[in-house]
Amino acid sequence: MNERKLKALKLRVVKLFASWKEPHEETTYNQSDIVQSIDVSEQGIVDYTIAPKHPHCPCCLLDAVDLKKRIESIKGVSKATCTVVGIPGAEKWSRSING
Repeated sequence: MNERKLKALKLRVVKLFASWKEPHEETTYNQSDIVQSIDVSEQGIVDYTIAPKHPHCPCCLLDAVDLKKRIESIKGVSKATCTVVGIPGAEKWSRSING
C-alpha cells in the first residue's frame, strides 16, 4: 500500500474511533480513554488495544464485537485484531471479540 493510501486508511480508522459511542455514556471511545493504542500496518491490518470501563457488562462486550466488525468493513482494512487490557478476564474478552 502506498503512503497516500495508508494515510487515508489511518484517517478512516481514527475517525471511526472518534465517533464510536461508549454504550453507557455520551462520550466516544477516544473521549473516555477506552482506546489505549491503534496501529495500522501497510498490509491493512488494524491492531488496537482497549480498556473497557464496564468489564462485567455484556452489552459492552457485544459493542466491542460490533466495533471490530465495523473496522473490518472499512475500505482497505484486511483484518482487525483487538487486545483487551486492564480488566478481569481480559484474555477471554480478547478471544471473544476476535473469535
